[in-house]
Amino acid sequence: MPWISLIGFMCSGKSSTGRLVARQLGWPHFDTDRLIVEREGKSVAEIFRERGEAYFRDLEYRIVEELPPERDIVVSTGGGLVLVEPAMEILRVQGPVFWLSVQPEDVLERSQRPWAAKRPMLREGEDLPARVDRLMAEREPLYRRWGTPVPGGFDHPREATRHILSILSKRDEFRPYFGFGGSPR
Repeated sequence: MPWISLIGFMCSGKSSTGRLVARQLGWPHFDTDRLIVEREGKSVAEIFRERGEAYFRDLEYRIVEELPPERDIVVSTGGGLVLVEPAMEILRVQGPVFWLSVQPEDVLERSQRPWAAKRPMLREGEDLPARVDRLMAEREPLYRRWGTPVPGGFDHPREATRHILSILSKRDEFRPYFGFGGSPR
């Protein structure tokens, strides 16, 4: 049974798109950041501040490792999961991985929204545009390596969802999940 995993930079719409893909297919949705927050009883920002990035990356790996391998699921990941190669190997083995690509200016615009204050990678003292550019430059080769590119879905998660479902409907291993005309059953 396959997983469908979403990777991409922060503010790319992985959680929103993941929920929509899961709803369309009737599958459970797992959000790695949300699972970490539930496990630790602290926000992502608190975990970063109190325990550091290395601890958080280890939590991400453990969460991915514990996801149910025998179930059809949709997984939305944190933006830095691509830095954890063993976790990415698990995602790739379990099914297709989609990279929700986003432009730096979109991240900067979205980072000004009230909910973005909780994102530790956007709040660490460094000049924000420079930090976004640096992190994107570091991570983009990894996103390209691991995922099939899809335009980021934050502002238009339905479009990103349609794009993902269109790709899946053409893959042999996903044909049983789609009815006549490529619509999810």
